[in-house]
Amino acid sequence: MTTKARNGVFPSEQSHEVISSQPGWQRIAEPSNTATVDVCFLLLKNFSLLSFASAIEPLRIANKVLKRQAFTYRCCTVDGQDAIASNGSRMRADCALDEIEHADLVAVCSSDDVERVSLTSGQKALIRQFAKRSSRIAGICTGAYVLADLGLLDNRTCTIHWEYADLFKELFPNAELVDNLIQADGRYLTCAGGTAALDLMIGFIAEVHGGAVASDVAEIALHHDMRSGAERQHTLMRDDLQMVPKKLRSCIELMTENVSETLSLQEIADRLGASPRQLQRDFQKYLNCSPLEYYNKIRIDIARQLVCRTSMRIIDIGVACGFSSASHFSKRYRSAHGVSPAQDRQLKGNLWER
Repeated sequence: MTTKARNGVFPSEQSHEVISSQPGWQRIAEPSNTATVDVCFLLLKNFSLLSFASAIEPLRIANKVLKRQAFTYRCCTVDGQDAIASNGSRMRADCALDEIEHADLVAVCSSDDVERVSLTSGQKALIRQFAKRSSRIAGICTGAYVLADLGLLDNRTCTIHWEYADLFKELFPNAELVDNLIQADGRYLTCAGGTAALDLMIGFIAEVHGGAVASDVAEIALHHDMRSGAERQHTLMRDDLQMVPKKLRSCIELMTENVSETLSLQEIADRLGASPRQLQRDFQKYLNCSPLEYYNKIRIDIARQLVCRTSMRIIDIGVACGFSSASHFSKRYRSAHGVSPAQDRQLKGNLWER
């Protein structure tokens, strides 16, 4: 089964018109009255229950709409043991991953602290082999992190929950990360998690059974505002900055993209075709700070993601975020967060162990 999504995301479903009629979109297959699509959910430790429920419920509803078992779905774990969600809920595992021979779609579900989920080399090899045997592979919430760690997203476009964007870019430079809610690249689908998993799965249903069925599923789910997936997540460049001038947003984007080797205000101004004085005025007017203060905030925010979510050496994080020395980095970090980078990492580790 192969598909090609228009612009790498799912088309928006606003009516009962068939999605595949839109330019550049191809269905997985023609709708069938007998075919059954098998979906496997691989639940990792601390997986997001919200994202998982948003992904599995559309399949149940689709079976209701089609009045048959058009989709089968199973929940598995790497070892067959029950999975514990991020909110502490326990989800029964139907089987271990190695008990499944094939799936039309395997959805890797994870959430916060995915970088702390310990997988053995054997388990990683098993997931990699299973993904290669499956027709489609989805990374739900931070599932893209797992796929990237296995090398499956090298030279592919993908997305992940915005909290993990900076860490992802640092650890997996061979993957092309975008800020979309949903991203498709060949057999691989990724979504930012939360209710974006609902849009991803309804889009998948549309691939198999057409837009009319997908629309009915969305209606029953009371999901009236179907999203194509191209919408941006809530990040630095979204809601809190929509009211600032476009040139100022472009300036902040340049800062975010140039953290390890910082740009001078003159360099930024030259790239934007503006004057440093104009940028100074805009930052004071709209953000109540100087460009340098805002740049430092971006660097410290990214550094904290790396401190709390990776095992990178503190000194290496400081260098990666453009600080001239370990003492300078520690001083800035403590000023922003009240603790040193090492103390913050220890506190985060203690929370994980609880």
